[in-house]
Amino acid sequence: MDDVKKIMVSAMHRTGHHAIAVWLLHQLPGISDFSIKTITQWFFYVQNDKGVSYLANNPLKTGKDEHPDKADFTGFLKAYHQTNSSLTNMVIGTHEQVGIKDTVWACGTSDIFAVNCDLVVVLRDFKNWVASCVKMAQRDSQVLKEEILSDETIKLYMDHCKHYYVLKDEHYVLFNKWVRDKEYRREIAEGLGLEFTDAALNQLSPFGGGSSFSNMMYLKNANIMRVNDRYRGMVGNSDYEKIIKENKEALEMSNEIFGNIS
Repeated sequence: MDDVKKIMVSAMHRTGHHAIAVWLLHQLPGISDFSIKTITQWFFYVQNDKGVSYLANNPLKTGKDEHPDKADFTGFLKAYHQTNSSLTNMVIGTHEQVGIKDTVWACGTSDIFAVNCDLVVVLRDFKNWVASCVKMAQRDSQVLKEEILSDETIKLYMDHCKHYYVLKDEHYVLFNKWVRDKEYRREIAEGLGLEFTDAALNQLSPFGGGSSFSNMMYLKNANIMRVNDRYRGMVGNSDYEKIIKENKEALEMSNEIFGNIS
């Protein structure tokens, strides 16, 4: 499958990367609306008259918390590819909660993503990212500092910010701008050699239980959500305010990229 186009989307949880991965999968000729089909709980596809394109959620992660099929992702994908009569156009993967160098290493040692693969890092501003993480912890009854926003997690977020200046714009998608700027989305699609359709833009991603704030309420009209203003709803939230206060360096790195969010 060396000649098949691949995209690896690297990101932290709650950055909007699943929405962007689903959107990327739909930037194909003849795709005008949300058209995704499910193969298994972590593997999906879209089909047009030129063939099939796949989206795999964390395909390079294995272990007790991952689906057992991922232990042989290469064999799983090739078997499906060989039994499907349509050509394979593209494979998109996500890789979450790790440093950028670890993502590059994981792709480089993968039979699928080592060749002809574009790395895309999705980044969200620190204040809105923290707001969504705090809200998710409350929604799912998780311990914020241990399960969602540990010191190590925030260090990984800073690693993603740091590499913004190393990898340059063509490898990054800034979620805040992607949400509001159609021409920016066009540049992203065309820069990756895709056909800009803007299909699936307003489709809420089902991964991670949907939105931290409204769950699956806006399944088909995600544009209604004020995702760039999540931090405004955190006024008076002691957990949120404590994290922002204790992580000034992360906030400064974010502000350098996104501007001051206030």
